[in-house]
Amino acid sequence: MGWSRKDIEKLKLSNNLHENGKKTNVLDKKYTINGKISHEKEAIKTVLWLLHRNGDIPKAEEELQFHHKRKFRFDWALPELMIAIEYEGLMSEKSGHTTIGGYTKDCEKYNLAQICGWKVLRYTAVNYQNLERDLKLHLKKKPYSSFL
Repeated sequence: MGWSRKDIEKLKLSNNLHENGKKTNVLDKKYTINGKISHEKEAIKTVLWLLHRNGDIPKAEEELQFHHKRKFRFDWALPELMIAIEYEGLMSEKSGHTTIGGYTKDCEKYNLAQICGWKVLRYTAVNYQNLERDLKLHLKKKPYSSFL
């Protein structure tokens, strides 16, 4: 079962998405398909924003280029924790992830990330709701108090 747009709107409203006294739009045009953001990416971005606002994680960076020679970018990254979050758009009509070339490039990217010390959390339209749980499980392993 996935989160619906209605669920995401309730989450945003219930948490009053305010920062520094101003109403905050946690979504922008970076993750849009034909001008619309997929509800999975919208949910991931909202959860990352809320976890940061609550002090659970550092601020997530979008489209972080993690290697100085390669142009590979993570969808979202928590550089202080060396955690990358990738949304695999396997369900879209035009997904480069499903071609042999695209899949191979993804493998190169994830292998390089691992070699560089990153933990890469990967999600699809089926399992993206596990992000919050996975991050919290990871944070239990490592003390995070030094960031707070």
